[in-house]
Amino acid sequence: MDGLTFYKLINILKKQLINSKLNTITINNDSVFFSFYTNQSVNFEYRAAPAPPVLKPVNNIIGESPGIISSIHGAKVTDISSFSFERACFFDIKKRKPSGKVLSYRLILEPAGNYANFFLIADDGTILYSLSSRTIDANRNIGIGGKYSLPKANKKYSLLHFDGAKSFNELSGFYPVTAKYADIMLQKYSFGEACLKILDDLNNNEYFYIDSKGKVIPFYIDDAVAVTYDKLGDYFCVKENKVVTKDISRKIKKLYSSKRDKYIELASKLELELNAAKKYNDILDEAQLIKNNLYKVNGPGKYIFEKYTQDGVKEIEYNVEYGDNLQEKSDKLFKKSNRLKKSIPLIEERLQDAMQLALFSEEQIYYADTLSEDELSEFEKIIDEETKVKKHKKEQLKPFLEYHGDGYIVYVGRNSASNHELVFKFAQSDDIWLHARNIPSAHGIIRLQGAEISDDIIMLAANVVASYSKYNTEKNIDVDYTYKKYVTKPKNTPPGFVIYKRFKTVNATPLSQEQLEKYGLLKRK
Repeated sequence: MDGLTFYKLINILKKQLINSKLNTITINNDSVFFSFYTNQSVNFEYRAAPAPPVLKPVNNIIGESPGIISSIHGAKVTDISSFSFERACFFDIKKRKPSGKVLSYRLILEPAGNYANFFLIADDGTILYSLSSRTIDANRNIGIGGKYSLPKANKKYSLLHFDGAKSFNELSGFYPVTAKYADIMLQKYSFGEACLKILDDLNNNEYFYIDSKGKVIPFYIDDAVAVTYDKLGDYFCVKENKVVTKDISRKIKKLYSSKRDKYIELASKLELELNAAKKYNDILDEAQLIKNNLYKVNGPGKYIFEKYTQDGVKEIEYNVEYGDNLQEKSDKLFKKSNRLKKSIPLIEERLQDAMQLALFSEEQIYYADTLSEDELSEFEKIIDEETKVKKHKKEQLKPFLEYHGDGYIVYVGRNSASNHELVFKFAQSDDIWLHARNIPSAHGIIRLQGAEISDDIIMLAANVVASYSKYNTEKNIDVDYTYKKYVTKPKNTPPGFVIYKRFKTVNATPLSQEQLEKYGLLKRK
C-alpha cells in the first residue's frame, strides 16, 4: 500500500469514525482487528504481514485481546490523522476509568511493506504494546517501555511542498507506479498544477482507480475501474501470494546502497568543510591582530602584540619567522576569512542536499523489500531507463576535463567550443583562468573549494594547460594566469578566442601521458 493510497484511506475513515466507540481490538498472528460502533458496528482488519499490508473492512473479527489492549475497549475516537504522505496514521482515543479519570492513548498503524507494524502508546509517548519488532528505521527503539518516534521521512518534497522538485518520484508518498501515472498528467498540466489536482483528488474524491494490472491508484486515471473503499480490500489481496523477484530486489538494493554510501561520505566531507568555514572569525582575529601591530615588527623574533577586545587590551605573544611578510600575510588572512564566511550558506545547502539524497536512496532500498513483483518490474524499468541515459551521457565526452584536488578543482577545456563553455558559461568571476602564452592551448580554470591558492596549485594547472598546447613536446612553456573576471571575448570572434589583463606568468612543464592519466586528465578519443 503506497503512501498516497493510505493517506486517502485515512481521510475516508476519519469522516466515518470520528467520535465513534472502539468496541474491541483483537490480535490474530500478524493481523489486528478493530470493531467500532457509530450508528452500527464497523469492523476492519489491518494485516501487517505477509506483505503487502492491508487495511480493509471485514464482517467478523477474530483473535484475542492482550491485557493492555483489552483495557482500552470502550474508548472514544477523538481524532484520526496521518504523518503527511508517509505510511503512518494515528487514532487518538480517550478512555474514562471507573474513577472518572480520563486517560488518553494513541493507536499507530505503520503499513510499510515488510516492516509493517502496530503500536499502542500512552499519552506521554511510552510504547505500551507493539505487534512485532519490525521497523524500517534500524536506529529507532520500538520496544515496550520506550518512547515512540516516527520513522525518518525519506523525501524532502511532498504534494504540499513541491517547489524545487523535478519529478513525482521526489515527492513523499509516491513510488514508481503512482509516479508513472502522475507523469501522464503532465501532458495536460504543469508539474505544480498536477500536484494540486492529485491533492484535491486525495482529499475530496472517495473513489480509487484500478488499472489493467489490478493495481490500486488513489487518484483519477483514464481507462480504469472506479471502486469505493469497501470494495478495495479484494484488490489489495490479489497479489499477496506472489513471490517477489529477488534478483530485481537485489539489483535495486545494490544500486541505491552504493548511492547512499556516496552521499553519506559526501555529507561527512561537507560537515568537515562547514566546521572549518565556521572558524572564519579566528582567522579574522589573527588578520586584525597583525594589522594593528605591524608598526612594532622590524624583523624576525618574538613580539608582544596588543589585541583590542570588549574587556580592554590583551597582550599576546606573536612569533615572526624569518622571511615573513606580515602585511601580505594579514591581507591573505582577511581574504581567507571573507571567503570562508561567504562559503557557509553554500556548504550548508550542499550538505542538506547530500543528506536528502542519502535519505532518498535509503527509501529506494526500502522499496526493494516492500514492493510487489509487478511494482518491482516497473521500478526496474525506471532504473534501466536512467542507466541507459547515464550510459549515453558517459559515452559522450564530458564538456571538459576535471581533477579534484584537496580543496580545489582544476578544469581544462577539450576544444574551442569546450573552452568557450568552460570560461564564459561555467567559470565564476573569482575562479583563476590559465592559458599558454601566445600559443594555441587549452583553457584552464582553478576553482577553490576551501583551499587557499598556492604556487603548487597554480603550477599543477599550468602544467596541464601546457600539456594541451601546440608545443607540448617542449620542456618549458610560459602560461599566463589571472582571475576569470579579467578575461573577455570580443564581439564577432570565434569560440575560444579571448583577451585578458592583470595577469602573471609561470614557466610550466608539460606532463607525460602517465601523469595526465594519474590525475584523470587524459583526453580519451
